[in-house]
Amino acid sequence: MKKLLLALSTSLAASAFASTALADGLTPGSALVYPAQYAGLLQPAYTSKSFVSSAFTVICVTNTNLNPLNGSTNVHFEYVNTVEQNGEVVHCNIMNRTEHLTPADTLCVLVSCHNANPDGAGYLVVSAQDPEVFDQPWSFDHLIGSEIVVDVLGGMFTVNAIPFTSPCEESSATDVDGDGQLDFDDVEYEGIPEELYIDSFVAAVNSSLILINLTGGPKHEAIVAFDVFNDDEFALSATTSFQCWMQRCLAESNGAGDEWDYDNVNAFTLASQNCISLVFDQTFLLKNTPNAPVELDLDCDGLNDLETGWARIRGLNASSSAESLPNPALLGATTSGLFSSGGRRLWESKAKQLNGDFLNLGTVAVD
Repeated sequence: MKKLLLALSTSLAASAFASTALADGLTPGSALVYPAQYAGLLQPAYTSKSFVSSAFTVICVTNTNLNPLNGSTNVHFEYVNTVEQNGEVVHCNIMNRTEHLTPADTLCVLVSCHNANPDGAGYLVVSAQDPEVFDQPWSFDHLIGSEIVVDVLGGMFTVNAIPFTSPCEESSATDVDGDGQLDFDDVEYEGIPEELYIDSFVAAVNSSLILINLTGGPKHEAIVAFDVFNDDEFALSATTSFQCWMQRCLAESNGAGDEWDYDNVNAFTLASQNCISLVFDQTFLLKNTPNAPVELDLDCDGLNDLETGWARIRGLNASSSAESLPNPALLGATTSGLFSSGGRRLWESKAKQLNGDFLNLGTVAVD
């Protein structure tokens, strides 16, 4: 029976976190956000913030415009690479380069070749630019894309890029206020969702969460709230904080089970601070929350075997030494499996917020 449960759990990890490329209603945009990129040397592990396993990333972007006369565009790649101290992200630098796409063109690049930072890990923004005007982003709602991440230990996941259309007239400049930023304010580009959702999680599956903060600068610390509901609609809550970009396990103790206080329903955070919260943990949910017995019954005996739930993610504030900004704009994705065998974007609320922008700070240009 243990072998059956293990096999079913492994299959579940691969299928439940598979790419939703065929059914998520994506539309082409003028800017694309790729939730994660690794330059090929080191990838964040799912049980620690330390960089311990090797991975590489393939980024693809496609121009769906088929007009042979004016269907070409430049695409500006801006790799956001994290800077760490003692396992914590403390800053982000940007390495950028520009490529040209002709009508119906597809470009796929290996990040370790395309990103000049050999230790790069973070996220990527690709924006359309006027091919006849230097460094001018423009309205060109024809870009689609995705990324493939392959771990040398055998795992792989694919995630669609997050597209943003532009309300500006087709082929017109999008930097309306002239600040040199991509503003997600429903003037230059569409707004960012107010809320994000993990539609489901399996507590026993090794899962991680990727989040990007697009309010304030790279040194703003974003405080994030989680409203979590287990398989019996039992409400729990948690918070975490990060700068610029993060990838953290939801609730894996990495074998250090003594760090969890399973009997304390108020102990919602792992003592080591490596993972997000105890409320995503299998043993904690099993021992401290009511359960629906038919939820994820793997051996058909009428008793649930694995704890499940879902979560709402909200930005509370983003603060630096100079200011505090409410409701930071967040984007993200989840990955899952022993060797990162699945990935998917987070679901998004219909309601949008207009305080997100992409800051081009610490830029390193590459021809």
